[in-house]
Formats: sequence, C-alpha cells, structure tokens
Amino acid sequence: MYSKIGYIEPATRIFQSCSIKDAVMITSLISSYVTFGAHEAALILFVESLWDLTFRPTEFTFSILVKACLEMEKETGEQIHGFIVKSGVDSCPFVGTSLLDFYAVSEDVESMQKVFDGVLYVDIALYNALIGGYSKNRLNEVALGCLNNINFIGLRPNEGTFSSIINACTELKSLSIGAMVHGLVEKTSFRQKLVVNNALIDMYMKFGTVGDACNVFYAMPVRNTIVYNTMIFGHGQNNNFDESMVLYNNMRHEGLSSDLATFVALASSCSGHEWSVLAHAIRYGFGTHTMVENAMLDSLLRSNASKDGMEFFKKLETKTVVSWTTIISGLANTGFNLDSVNLFKTMYCMGIQPNGFTFSSVLKSCSDLADINLGRSIHGAIVKCGSRCAFTTSALIDMYTKCGTLEESNRLFGTIDSDDKNLVHWNAMITGLSRNGYGCEALELYAEMMRQNVVPDCVTFVSLLSACSRCGLLEAGIRLFDEMRYKFGIWPSIEHFACMVDLYGRAGLLDQALDLINSMPLNPDSSIWNIFFGACNIHGNLELAKFAMKMVTGIEANNYQTNVLMCNIFSKSGNWGDAQKARRYGPVKEPGLSWVM
Repeated sequence: MYSKIGYIEPATRIFQSCSIKDAVMITSLISSYVTFGAHEAALILFVESLWDLTFRPTEFTFSILVKACLEMEKETGEQIHGFIVKSGVDSCPFVGTSLLDFYAVSEDVESMQKVFDGVLYVDIALYNALIGGYSKNRLNEVALGCLNNINFIGLRPNEGTFSSIINACTELKSLSIGAMVHGLVEKTSFRQKLVVNNALIDMYMKFGTVGDACNVFYAMPVRNTIVYNTMIFGHGQNNNFDESMVLYNNMRHEGLSSDLATFVALASSCSGHEWSVLAHAIRYGFGTHTMVENAMLDSLLRSNASKDGMEFFKKLETKTVVSWTTIISGLANTGFNLDSVNLFKTMYCMGIQPNGFTFSSVLKSCSDLADINLGRSIHGAIVKCGSRCAFTTSALIDMYTKCGTLEESNRLFGTIDSDDKNLVHWNAMITGLSRNGYGCEALELYAEMMRQNVVPDCVTFVSLLSACSRCGLLEAGIRLFDEMRYKFGIWPSIEHFACMVDLYGRAGLLDQALDLINSMPLNPDSSIWNIFFGACNIHGNLELAKFAMKMVTGIEANNYQTNVLMCNIFSKSGNWGDAQKARRYGPVKEPGLSWVM
C-alpha cells in the first residue's frame, strides 16, 4: 500500500522488518523505486536480493529493472540483459518489450532487432515497441512497413499500433500516407481512442491542415487535457493565436484542469496575449517554471517585442542554457544580429557551455551579417567545446555558403563521414549551392544523395525547385515536383507551389502557372500572386497582370509595391488612365520638412 502511493521510506522499513521476503514483495518494492525515480535503489535492492538463494526473479522483475536502466548508463542495461539471458526469460514477450524500449532509447537498432528476433511468441505489444523504436531512431519507413507484417502474421493492431504509425507518418512528413492510415482507423473501434485521436490532431496540425485537425477534435465524444494541449499548441504553430485562447477558455469551462504542458503550449501560442497568459500561469503555480518562462520569452521575441523580451530575460532568476539559446535565437530570427552576437559573447565569457542550438543560432547572425571572420571564430569555439553535431555542422555550411565561401562549405561537407552524413547536412549543402546559382551542381548533389539512400524531405525539394527556378531548369523542376509527390509522398506546401509558379513564370509559361495556382489544394497567398504578377510584368501580359493585381489586393488591400509595378505596366502600354488609377493607390509620400534655425 505505502509503495503504491509513493511513501517509499515506510514501505522500505516494513520490507526490511519482514523475516521472509519472497519474489512478489521484492518485485513490488523494486517497481515502486522505479516508478518514483529511485533507479539506483531499485538495482541495489535487486543485487542484494540475489544473495538470498531462494530468490528467483520473474519476468516481471526483469521487465521493471530494464525500465530503471533507461535512466542509467547503457552498460548497466546490457548487464541486466545478460542476466536475463542466463535466467532463460529472454524469449518472453513481456521482457522483450522492455528490452526493445531500452535499446531504442540507446539508439542501438541492431540490438533492438536481435531482441525482437529472439522472442518466441510475438504479441502486438512487442510489435508496438518495435514500431516505436524504429520511429525514435528516424527509421520511419521501416516502422510503416511493420504494419504490413502485423497483418500478414494475423495480429490485430491496437490503439498503440495506430498512434505509433501515425507518429511515423508525421516524422516522414507524408500527409498522404497519414490520411490513408486515418482511413484505416475510421474502420475500427479505435477511432474514438484518445491516444489515436491525439496523434491524428498532432499530425494534421504539423502539416498545416488545421481544418482536418479540428474535425478530429470536435468529433471526439470525450476530450482530456492532453488533447486540448495538442490543439492549443497546434493552433500556435499555425499562427492561430486567438483560437488557442478560445480553446483554453473552453477547456476551463469543461472543468478540465490545466497542467504545465497547458501553459507551455499557451505561452508558445499566445502572440499578443503574453502577459495575460503569464498571469494565468502564476495563478495556477506555473509562472516561475523554467519551461513556461522560456516559452514566454520565445513568444515575445516572435511577436517582434524584442525590447520586452530583453527586459523579461534580464528579470529571469534562473537563466539556463535554454534561456540563453532562446534569447540569442529570437534576436537572430528578428534581425537583431549584433545583439544576438553580443549576448552570445556574454554567455561564453560567463563560462556557460553553449549547446548545438546556441551555436547554430549565433551562426545565423554571422550569416546575416556576412561576417566571415566572426563565423570562423564561432567555428573555432565549436571545435574547442566539442560541440560539433548535425545542427552546428549544417549551420556552418549555411554560414560559409551565405558568405560566398563555397570552397570552405564544400571542404566541411567532405569531412563528414558517410555514416554520419544525414539529411540535415545534405539539405544545407544543396540549399547553399542553390542560393549561389549553382543549380546543376545542386541537382548533381541530390543525385549523389539518392545513391546514398538518403530520403529527402520537404526542405530538400524547396531548395531543389528554387535552384531549377533560378537557373531555368524547367524540365528538371517539373520532374522533381512529380517525384516529390508521387515517389516520396510529400504534400506540396505554399513554398513548393511558389517555386513552381516562379519556374513557369520565368519560362514565360503563364497559362501553365495560372493552371497550377488554380489547382492548388491550399488557398494561394499573396506571395504566390506576387510571383505570378512579377512574371506577367516581365513578359508584358497586361490582362493576366490585371487579374493577378486584383487577387493580390483582395488579400493585401494596400500592397504598394504591386500598385507601383502595375502603374509601370499601364504606362508602358500607353494606358495612362489606368496608370493614374494605380498610382492613386500607391504609397503616400510624406511632405518634406525644413527646419530653419
């Protein structure tokens, strides 16, 4: 009783006073230690119990012990695994599931697969652990393939299976496959399970299809705090800040309690409402929690309230490396690059160890400042701190390419071992080549990436399509756009469509560009119409330019740049009346002032 409710000390005293301690008692206390975070105590109790020759650990004992090893060195877990093999319970599905989780967290896929192969009777829980393990280690395509294997051997997927598969679709950035899995879910009784619906909402929000996420949410017969948190955070990701606040109020009216995750989600989604959210967080006792403070800081900076963000940062009692990284990153993203660099120098001089995200953020400032010498200094600090990772290496490649030193970025890219070269590195190099007008070289690098069996993502194709657009590679661009959709199942975003409209526009294929815009499943925004308008201007198509201008002004009533360009088009064609109308809606010039002293 004491152990189940967290009173570990009384439970331990009662246990020690017992003259006879059987496996059930020992396992129960070990379980309590693990549940409440006393992992070393759990292992010590297990080792001490082995001195009693009558003690025979069960599969449940080993399963709990393996969970304790998740928070310890990998070697400890491997030793427990060895003991499991000697005890002859390694073929038990219950133990195998725990071992799979352990090796998945340890990023040891080979051992994870060996554990799975060694289990005699495979159940759905074991398969779910395998799918989750592949997904955690970014082998999402392999994870999806497990669904076919489950059906082939006659097992019935459960809510855990579907939630893991949906998460794999999210990581793969494949909306089409995710929608297919959703269709399968709708044919089962699991369509009402909270964990499945939560995974679907998260997936749709991350793909930007907010309407689909809302349909899932409002069709749920029962909603809990976790699902509300996912919706609040998702709306924030999609810049629907008012909707996040409405959901929070609805949650309170339904009598659901707010937790730390609620206020982190709100703080991340509350652009323009930061102080109101902070007041609520303080009221419920979460106002001074580091995660809430950092989320608040990030929101202030993303709201372009850099001055407020700086003041908020100064008043933080506890400034963690995450806090420093948040302010440095936020200032870099809002164009305050010198402030970002100066704060990094202050942090470094204070002896606070930057992490990979800190370095990548300050490198962005170096890139925007085109300060190659400062960038090289940061590169030296990365080497000195031993912080070279995928994030810092890709940020360095990006910095060198933005500063125009492609030789250094190529050299750095070439120093990465083939086994360590991941998609982030490939994307950084392809983007750099595209940015500097080396379209053919970007396509060659993509071909090499395919030979290395690296699966591209949406970022890869934005860079490739942009390269094709800049360099006039029409056929290659069309082929890549089809390849992205039909070979890799990547749903085109606004950025992909913008690149294709630009590609057609530069080639003078205005009708094809307009057909593509009209066929978009997303509502074309002003950026799409501005690109199309620019192409109409270049090729002198007055009628289509008028139409594009009408669409732009329907989205942005006072787009002065478009009005000025339209005025120029009318003037070139001798249409002075329409030129005068366009000029009337152009920028209002401030009258000049002269001070006489």
